[in-house]
Amino acid sequence: MRRSAFYGMLFTFLCLPGLYGQYVYPERFENCYLDEFKYEETRIIAEIDNEKLKSVITSGWDDKMLKKAEGFVGLQILVDRKGGSCLMSVRNDTNMKLKKMNLEANVNENLKWKGQSDKISAIVLLEFKDGEIVVKRLGTTDMRNLVEIH
Repeated sequence: MRRSAFYGMLFTFLCLPGLYGQYVYPERFENCYLDEFKYEETRIIAEIDNEKLKSVITSGWDDKMLKKAEGFVGLQILVDRKGGSCLMSVRNDTNMKLKKMNLEANVNENLKWKGQSDKISAIVLLEFKDGEIVVKRLGTTDMRNLVEIH
């Protein structure tokens, strides 16, 4: 993918027409509810190792699926104070079917973060390209646009 195409795809993730209320992405998972949570804004609050994040999210994917994966998937994951996860919403712009990814079960059952003082909405963007996975974290200060945070 050319650099301009990459930034075009990233732009579609970063400049959303509002954040769907509490939901960041259009594909919603209704069984995920935290009474009150904060979005990460300008820095990462909910901490997890990127390699662990990739490993858990892609758990159960075969080698063929991993090698042929291309595109972007955005995940909104609610992280409770103890580090438990719940997948709240997803945007899938990959060449894979969402059901085959098994994201909800992988995240809800197996993804553990470091604990923190607040309940956090962590927004994760995964880029699949040439058999590699790049993780980016996104935050929002205005509830309309997403920006990359570190």
